[in-house]
Amino acid sequence: MVLVRKFNLSSQNYLFIYLLVTFLVELFSEVIILLEKKWSFQYTLYCIFCILFFWFYYSRQFNENLKKKLNLLSVILVISILIFPNFLGENLNSKLISVLPFFYILYSMLWFYQKIAFPSKDKITDDPNFWISSALLFWSCFFIFREIPRDFFNKTDKDFLNLLWQFLYFISSIMYILFFKGLMKYETISKRSK
Repeated sequence: MVLVRKFNLSSQNYLFIYLLVTFLVELFSEVIILLEKKWSFQYTLYCIFCILFFWFYYSRQFNENLKKKLNLLSVILVISILIFPNFLGENLNSKLISVLPFFYILYSMLWFYQKIAFPSKDKITDDPNFWISSALLFWSCFFIFREIPRDFFNKTDKDFLNLLWQFLYFISSIMYILFFKGLMKYETISKRSK
């Protein structure tokens, strides 16, 4: 919010919108828990939002050749989510929720590939996208490890599943610290361009 006030939404590549929507979805989910409901459609909509947001976010970073391929991939992913059974059902489909981290991994790895294939004179750690991509990659790898065997652990080792769930909070905190570092790099870039 501070960066948006100082500069504008585009100064941070619209990352504030992602963070705001994430906050609102989590807040809505907490309200649902307090109301003792079991709705999960907000996460389905959130998955679609995240795919579309990071498609937009990264499309501004990629070269034209890569951008065309990623446009096609994003359309396929959104359509595949829309045709999942129980798209807006009460229970969250574990296959559906697994699509998002694979998407994050693919986009962040492609960003790293492009950065290495077409190096610049600037340090990679001075690029805010390094921190955002690292955060998404870090969170996604752990989330897949936690989410895909969820049903198996729910039957065989609930204590371990609960431990993974608690550990995910820690991993998410690290992800947001990396996002914050990326936002600070955006602030540095915005100050230089003034």
